[in-house]
Amino acid sequence: MPMCFFTRAKKLTRQVEVLSLQTELLTDRVQSLENQLLTGLTIIPSFIDFFGNRTSQRVRVSTMFVTLEGIVIATADDGVQLREPSGDLVLIPFSKINSVH
Repeated sequence: MPMCFFTRAKKLTRQVEVLSLQTELLTDRVQSLENQLLTGLTIIPSFIDFFGNRTSQRVRVSTMFVTLEGIVIATADDGVQLREPSGDLVLIPFSKINSVH
């Protein structure tokens, strides 16, 4: 019987460790979402990756009102900067992007 108790206690300890780690990860995610709400920044990791991998390349970005085309100059946590063919620099918040090509 004592062996069964110790085995069960060890298993419960591992489960508590896993749950603690999951709680920590979820707490970090909630804090990130709260910060986004407070600051108005919209962080979209897939856009950060997409534009970050296309620095110095031509892309097309569609918003509700306009479609822009240009060279990716810089990518931030909440937006992308393009240089249009005219030479103008445009900063596009991720929250306004409908599609990218």
